[in-house]
Amino acid sequence: MLDRHAVQELLRAGMKPRAVAKQFGVSRRTVERVAHEPAVTEEEATRPSGIGRPGVEDVLRERVRGWLLGEPELPPGEVCRRLRDAGTPLGLSTTYRMLAAVRQTIPAEVMVRFEGVAGEFAQFDFGQVDVKLTDGARRRLLASFEASCGVPLRVVFDNPRTVVTGRHEGRPIWNATLAAVAIDYGFTIELCTPRSPEQKGAVENLVGFVKRAFFRARRFTDLERDLPRQLGEWLVDANEVRPSRATHEPPSRCGAAFTALAT
Repeated sequence: MLDRHAVQELLRAGMKPRAVAKQFGVSRRTVERVAHEPAVTEEEATRPSGIGRPGVEDVLRERVRGWLLGEPELPPGEVCRRLRDAGTPLGLSTTYRMLAAVRQTIPAEVMVRFEGVAGEFAQFDFGQVDVKLTDGARRRLLASFEASCGVPLRVVFDNPRTVVTGRHEGRPIWNATLAAVAIDYGFTIELCTPRSPEQKGAVENLVGFVKRAFFRARRFTDLERDLPRQLGEWLVDANEVRPSRATHEPPSRCGAAFTALAT
């Protein structure tokens, strides 16, 4: 960047335009143009130039701040979608930087994975969520896992009463309904240590992510048509379009690559 203040000072000291142009590696015409511009003060010359990424407009920052005040767990992907729908799109990386500034006091969640070889374990969890409708009403969703691509050797559960109703001489007393399902499908049950949810951190975080990023973040006109439609669109975006922060690839591509390597 040409130092206009220095050019003007050298000309004021009597140096010829041709010599000034040679010193700065610019054309003589450029030096003559700077000479006819308003004088640059020393204060202006030493002021930071502000080089770097442009900042987010205050109006957008305040809009997002308002969303976070009402919904502290609003995920970056949902923020991007809302900004895009409002006609003020931001890149995902820009959104992360902006949210980081607002969420400086919010501690990051720690995930501890429950590891096993492919097909050995399946991690299950029970959950419910209240969703908001566009008319202001709230509805509670209760649903369970309906289909999978095979039966694992062992299924890992926490210790709710839907799994364990009590213990006798240290041995768990299984919920009768779940025990019948385990016999029918031919899997065994493995329990986490009581009050140790970090042993099943992967599924705990997945359930929490789906609740925060979709069910609690959106509004639905009804549960029969609008919710399934939005859920289908969100699943495509989350699994096939939006890159993972860890791998920089959509989850579906990572899964396909893993399958190719395994076979």
